[in-house]
Amino acid sequence: MNYEYRKILFEGIEEFQEVAFELSYHLTDNPELPGEEYESSKKIVEILNRHKIDSHVNYYDLETAFIGKVIEKPESPINIGIITEYDALPEIGHACGHSASAAISVLSALVLKANEANINANVDIIGTPDEENEGLKIPMTDNGAFDKYDFVIMVHLDTQNSPNGKFLAFETYHIDFIGKPAHTAASPWDGRSAMDGLMLSIHGFDMLRKCAKPGTVIEGFIENAGIATNIIPDKARGKYTFRSPKSGYITDELMPWVRDVVEGCAKATQTQAEIKPFGYPFKDMKYNQFGTDVIKGVMDDIGLENSEDEVARGSSDIGNVSYSCPAFHPFVAITDEKIPLHTKEFADVVKTEKSETVIIKGTKVILGFIARMLDNPEYLEKMKAEFNESK
Repeated sequence: MNYEYRKILFEGIEEFQEVAFELSYHLTDNPELPGEEYESSKKIVEILNRHKIDSHVNYYDLETAFIGKVIEKPESPINIGIITEYDALPEIGHACGHSASAAISVLSALVLKANEANINANVDIIGTPDEENEGLKIPMTDNGAFDKYDFVIMVHLDTQNSPNGKFLAFETYHIDFIGKPAHTAASPWDGRSAMDGLMLSIHGFDMLRKCAKPGTVIEGFIENAGIATNIIPDKARGKYTFRSPKSGYITDELMPWVRDVVEGCAKATQTQAEIKPFGYPFKDMKYNQFGTDVIKGVMDDIGLENSEDEVARGSSDIGNVSYSCPAFHPFVAITDEKIPLHTKEFADVVKTEKSETVIIKGTKVILGFIARMLDNPEYLEKMKAEFNESK
């Protein structure tokens, strides 16, 4: 493969782009919640199989996960994975752009399949459900789904171009308080307010926040705290998320402090408290600078102005994948308007023809990166060396 062949790959996009556009619009118009992407995953697998990519759902015992064998070259030691996301958000649909992102991954796979005779590598497309809630890449990672790959890549939508994502570690917990009910006027002294314990904890977290290490984010809300104004609440539940640039800080330093706060508030209000993990712990992104620089070069070549983020933005379960193999999560702008992700306004942009333009751009990023890696064996070795050095 050489620079001219990259040109051939890019020209191959046109043959399949209408398939990708139709998929994007279909997913956008039929959003499915995290872990419930039954029709979305079936639709993608149907397209892949129709184009002679052997694919099936129920991958790693997850009903809405899938695997597609794009190129199989047993004689090649190189294994590449293209990650696909397709879950949507409650009420506002594809406000994170996963419908178009999925189309980018599928279009990349179709172009590579059409050119498999000239590609000396094994390529899979991996469907990973529920990024937005529990993060089902995490059990897939824990069970070895990504261990064999030399690298994996996907493209996410945004309002600016960036060659890779920097993500915070992320852990979510339910905080439950149990008190004792009583009539608030007749005998309040017989009660113990679970709501008071939770409220006191919230103030404690606010005080903890100012002493936490830089980059720490503490966010949460009250899920329930009482059923009537004349009853002292005997149950209260909060849901809190704790983020940090490094996973170890949450586990080793932040959560012991959080537990001290909650236990102290339970003692102060004579209630009982319990902290329960919700979902899987998201790891920070293991950032591969060499591979990121290669993607930046691809973006420069195709005319995408980009800026490498200096700080982490949000969290994603691809962070866990990045500890199994080099993982890349470039962002491509669907609009230059500063519209926040996870809003109805962003979902509305995804519904427009702007999604077609970003699908083409994102596909060129994936194909260009794969081509450069296969064109330059030393690139692959340098990227893997950096990954292994940071273990």
